[in-house]
Amino acid sequence: MERSRQTAHIVRFGVFAVDLRSGELFKSGMKIRLQEKPFQLLAALLERPGEPVMKEELRERLWAADVFVDFDSSLKIAVNKLRQALGDSAKSPAFIETVARRGYRFIAPVEKDMPQRATSAFRSDRVKVAVLPFSNISDDSRQEFFSDGVTEEVISQLGSSNPQQLAVIARGSAMKYKRSDKSIDEIGQELGVDYVIEGSVVYADSRVRITGGLVQVSDQTYVWAKSYERDMSDVLTLQRRVAEAMAQEIRVALERLEFSASYSQVAA
Repeated sequence: MERSRQTAHIVRFGVFAVDLRSGELFKSGMKIRLQEKPFQLLAALLERPGEPVMKEELRERLWAADVFVDFDSSLKIAVNKLRQALGDSAKSPAFIETVARRGYRFIAPVEKDMPQRATSAFRSDRVKVAVLPFSNISDDSRQEFFSDGVTEEVISQLGSSNPQQLAVIARGSAMKYKRSDKSIDEIGQELGVDYVIEGSVVYADSRVRITGGLVQVSDQTYVWAKSYERDMSDVLTLQRRVAEAMAQEIRVALERLEFSASYSQVAA
């Protein structure tokens, strides 16, 4: 009996892990911010996966009897926020299915874990990083190939540096955000990364300036940024050397951040 009680608060589905006791949602080891009502909705659906949960039941679960709200509108908002956090779609749902005029149903397979096993689902052994396409902010659109080349070189340099501790999102997954108007927070959640690298390339006469920045997804703040200015001579050599220098400094910045985080946890 004790064993079954211990497993009840840990639920996993797909790349997601949920701690129902602490009220936390994780995607690929990264914590995803989710407001109280959407999380309560998720918890209610996960209690009976595969079964429809009626709207009236959700009303009683999410709002106290003495709280007066536009229930239908508030529930739709909670559902939309939950779907957004899960990357789900109302038209072709993978997780949350609408039961017409009745309620909602969680349709993905779920798994309940022992707490010690679930811990590994909440914490990634590797720092996860995405290198977003570097922007060409020059007037000459023909130089687009150079900014794309810098992006690929940075991905290559970081990806091969320390794969046991640093996971770099594949080029194809990162390049789809070229010219995207999505925020760092949205991109970070979609890719399940801890940090995002963004940058730009600008040309003037025979010189090029490449700027890169390392952004922490959790609070969208820069933890490292630097510009490199070089003569435009051998394009491939220039891309490689700047990418090598940038990757090295980013690795050092990440190591310092992770050491500081580990030290803080030990001290606490």
